[in-house]
Amino acid sequence: MVTRRSFLQTSAAALAQNRESARPNLLLIISDQLNAAVTSAYGGPLPTPNLERLARRGVLFRNATCPTPFCSPSRASLVTGLYPHKHGIVYNCMRVDYPAVGSKTADEGITQSDVTTDKILHAAGYETHQYGKWHLSGDSLPYYPDQYGECREYAGEMATVFEQVRRRPREQWMDWYGWALPVSVDAAYRQTWSADDRIEGNPRLRDFITKMGKLEFARTDTFDVRVADRTVKRLQSLDSRPFSITCSLMWPHDPNVVPAEYYARTDPAKIELPANGGVREARFENDVSRQMVARHTEARLREFLRIYYGTVHVIDEQVGRVLDALEQSGRADNTIVIFTADHGDMAGGHGMAWKSTQAFYDEIARIPMIISWPGRIAPGNTDAAASLVDLAPTILELTGHSVPSSMQGASLASTLRGKSSASRFVYGFSERVHANAQRTRAVARDTKAERMIRGGGWKYVRYSDGSEFLYDLDKDPGETRNLAEERSQQARKRELEGQMRAWLDRT
Repeated sequence: MVTRRSFLQTSAAALAQNRESARPNLLLIISDQLNAAVTSAYGGPLPTPNLERLARRGVLFRNATCPTPFCSPSRASLVTGLYPHKHGIVYNCMRVDYPAVGSKTADEGITQSDVTTDKILHAAGYETHQYGKWHLSGDSLPYYPDQYGECREYAGEMATVFEQVRRRPREQWMDWYGWALPVSVDAAYRQTWSADDRIEGNPRLRDFITKMGKLEFARTDTFDVRVADRTVKRLQSLDSRPFSITCSLMWPHDPNVVPAEYYARTDPAKIELPANGGVREARFENDVSRQMVARHTEARLREFLRIYYGTVHVIDEQVGRVLDALEQSGRADNTIVIFTADHGDMAGGHGMAWKSTQAFYDEIARIPMIISWPGRIAPGNTDAAASLVDLAPTILELTGHSVPSSMQGASLASTLRGKSSASRFVYGFSERVHANAQRTRAVARDTKAERMIRGGGWKYVRYSDGSEFLYDLDKDPGETRNLAEERSQQARKRELEGQMRAWLDRT
């Protein structure tokens, strides 16, 4: 017999569960150093069927940019909704995340006092998890109870394997921040390097570049697959609470190695090199991204891209695995899925590879961004100039939370609902702020920085020494002609410079 009391208790529990299930979940998938233009989802040459699958269900942002073409600062902007000059993480946090580097500097990362999306969601009763690359370590964060990273948890799992690899002759393995990776280097590629080649005089960096090749690990032993494994397992063991899960993949960032089955997928001779490969500003000629391929440019670029494309295949497959697990969980219809990257990669553009350049070319400043929420967001494409800094307020608004007034990004919710292309999304901004000597998070108003504004078919870049670059992206999408000194473009340049100044005043 059901008593009134037990009936009321059951009803209250059911109502509570309904309220929980009504709140949307969040699945955030981040890749590292992904050039949007190489993917088929963005019209590129490389088949990425799972990114296309997500794009068919959501909104694809054609003109999204990163707050800085640099890992940790962009990631900090993503979680705080602040620009680098405001949150103060303007360098890569290495001391905790990459102890093999032996950094003696402060490397201040995210602390418990920082207001982040997951801190807010956790306080509101969300189950919050972060798996994969974090690169923002400061405090241990209580809202991430089972965090899984590359240089502690993964390196710990692989310690015995890495120790066996270190017994090989030194030329047969790559030292990647404490990982010992057995690599088979293509003979023709090896011949493009000689004893007098130098990359900034940095032996570690030289190892990353000269030992690019076929990784002699099973796919299941790679970091990204294990990150996806953790994400899938979590999706298979959810309770009734709403969740926020971050699946943060390492590739296509270095290490520039990939398992044999992916290495074999691309014939380097058939890679179509970028049309702007022979054009770059003299200012960037000595950048690492240029120097790593400056000699024997074509051979090195083809090998780099062969591996880069292979790693993109890996991440696309992991995206598919995670999306499958979400659907099997029964929670897909009420889950916001976001796919993005912290920044891009030169990927052969302007005769460069990797990200280590002073430039703000689209290859590294423009990023993929796809946001899906079945039944709530109509699929489509948008030209809105979105940024990673906009994701925190967007997530909070979509999950029914108020956006802290301190956040500098603007919510994309109206744009996603097709109701507005607000003026805030005409221009995107990116910057490289110089770190102070102590590598703390203090940024003075007069701190030197290089900055970019992009929008309305134009891009303007100003360096701390006063150098300027202006590109007409509609007529010259490859950014091959700097118009900054053209008399006919001075009004345009002043207009963009004024917009950049107004943005800085606001932020």
